[in-house]
Amino acid sequence: MRKLVYPYYPRFVKIFKEEKDKISKIIKEVEIHHIGSTSIPGLGGKGIVDIMIAIKDRKELENVVKKLKIIGFKHIHPEEKGRVFLSRVGPTKLGGTHIHIVVKNQRPYKDLLLFRDYLRKNKKEIKEFFKLKQKWAAEVKENRKEYGKLKEKYVKKILKIAKLSR
Repeated sequence: MRKLVYPYYPRFVKIFKEEKDKISKIIKEVEIHHIGSTSIPGLGGKGIVDIMIAIKDRKELENVVKKLKIIGFKHIHPEEKGRVFLSRVGPTKLGGTHIHIVVKNQRPYKDLLLFRDYLRKNKKEIKEFFKLKQKWAAEVKENRKEYGKLKEKYVKKILKIAKLSR
């Protein structure tokens, strides 16, 4: 059985940059951000490089998805929480690459960046979050769905704190 939570690896930054370069070559005029645990130095996670692509409006969505399919993002998940989600296995041995397509300046866009930036500035919170992730993974016996539910509660709490501290 594959582990659910791994330590942070600085190599994820390089993987993000390589992925960003590939995306930038086929999709112009979008914002591309490294998000999720692999974007926060010191925070372990599932070993998946999460990338947020911010489009100007939903009219661009179909074209962006079509171009991402060309570079291997074949698995398209149902739209959820204001974002379209695509995934691809590899390039890491730990996980894959996930793409979150959002509309710029809407709530998912703002929340994903706020959460990432808040944690990057709060080393103590990074350590606490990683301990919780390890605890949750052990509790749910590597059940990703249950793990996600536990993590979501924590994310909401941190977003509230981050919004108040602005």
